[in-house]
Amino acid sequence: MTMDLLARDAADRLRQPALLSRPVPRIAIIGDSIAAANWNHADQISANSAANSLKGSAGIVTWALALSGQRVSAPVETSVWSFPGQETSVILAKLPAFLAQMPVQPGAVVVECGTNNIGHDAAGTGVGSVAAITADWTAIATQLQQRGIRTIFVPILPRIGGSGYFTTNALTLAQYDVIDRCNRWLNRFAHRSGGWVAAATTCLPDLTLPGGVGAQPRADYTQDGTHPGVTGGYYIGKAVAAILRLWFPPLDLLPTSNMVWDATAPFGNLLQNPMLLGTSGTVSAPSAGTLSGTSPTNWTMTMSNTDGLTVTGSQVISPVSGMPMHQFAFSGSYSPAGAGVSSQAYARILCTPMAATIAAIAPGDTVEALMAFEIDAGTSVIAQPTLQMRWNGSANYHADMYPTAPQGVLPGEAISGVLRTPAYTYAANPGAGNLQLHAHVYLRDLPTTSTNATGTIRLGRMSLQKIET
Repeated sequence: MTMDLLARDAADRLRQPALLSRPVPRIAIIGDSIAAANWNHADQISANSAANSLKGSAGIVTWALALSGQRVSAPVETSVWSFPGQETSVILAKLPAFLAQMPVQPGAVVVECGTNNIGHDAAGTGVGSVAAITADWTAIATQLQQRGIRTIFVPILPRIGGSGYFTTNALTLAQYDVIDRCNRWLNRFAHRSGGWVAAATTCLPDLTLPGGVGAQPRADYTQDGTHPGVTGGYYIGKAVAAILRLWFPPLDLLPTSNMVWDATAPFGNLLQNPMLLGTSGTVSAPSAGTLSGTSPTNWTMTMSNTDGLTVTGSQVISPVSGMPMHQFAFSGSYSPAGAGVSSQAYARILCTPMAATIAAIAPGDTVEALMAFEIDAGTSVIAQPTLQMRWNGSANYHADMYPTAPQGVLPGEAISGVLRTPAYTYAANPGAGNLQLHAHVYLRDLPTTSTNATGTIRLGRMSLQKIET
């Protein structure tokens, strides 16, 4: 026994350098159409050819990453696959290819499937068996565990019913029964997994209509009765984030001082005044609505042309971190113009790095942006904060928490997190003014009746930097 222990300790010592040199933990998500909202290129059946990479504001992993402080990463080009309309058996069959194409093995995979097993015949009145669904889930978790990867299961979510994507047909009690039994099975499965499996079922009380029969969603928590809107995505992501924070304790990735790029500090922050100090920035008045207050030095504050909306900007100290931040306070009453980012009311601050800073970017350099946000309890009008990194004009951008239509509104609880844009790699030296950072706060766009705008949000600790690998 003594020799066995000595041998084990020696092996542990040999493993330490390899363990310490492992990359930052990554997560991934695979599932049906509900997984697609995490990234505009996620759909593996009807591919999107857009050049922009957008992490959707109704995405489960989008919110999970933000609410866990970006402790882990999920590279959008390899870590988000969705198969709209497909059942658990298809997700199981696609899992090996999903894992094989990733350059770095994830620490955990979020699995979202089972919705299409409910109502899987042409009429939408059939239902897959509990045994078949749970057998597929077991096989998925087993495959992942054999590779040393943990599994986070999203439960089968509340929905209005029927087959297809946009339906108002009520589910049958037999279908509700399968949903309920499968979700309760997930909890038992997680409990006996020895830490390899977690179930994000804590989102169900937030999503389910208490007075409904079976798994009916609360009003305005989905886009169409099935697919989560921003409110649904937030609550599911919050449940996943709670698991991630246990498995991967939080780190603070954001700047703590106003140190910026210099020729002697080539990996410094590319932004001017990243801590948003001072009040001598530009305030650009809208043609409708009222924008008042101050903008951080070297930054520009703007808002949409929204009649009746008042936005006030100011420099404040965060009650959460004690750091300086820029605060938007919303008041007045406005009428949303309808679904979609092109018509959504917003406030924003933006910054263009200095010409010398941009000139220092070389072909092959990769940049990404991060930002902290804090929404106060009682806010009733914010749909989401959005962080957008632009290059070579307004048509070229990567964004985190990008609006997906139609929008709901975030709940009135206090919310804080960190946004992180997808990374961008330059193929050539950029010219002056090529790179910009835009921090938006989008407001609810539905219903299109008069809306009282109340609440505050703070943005800060901005980072736009080259990535070191």
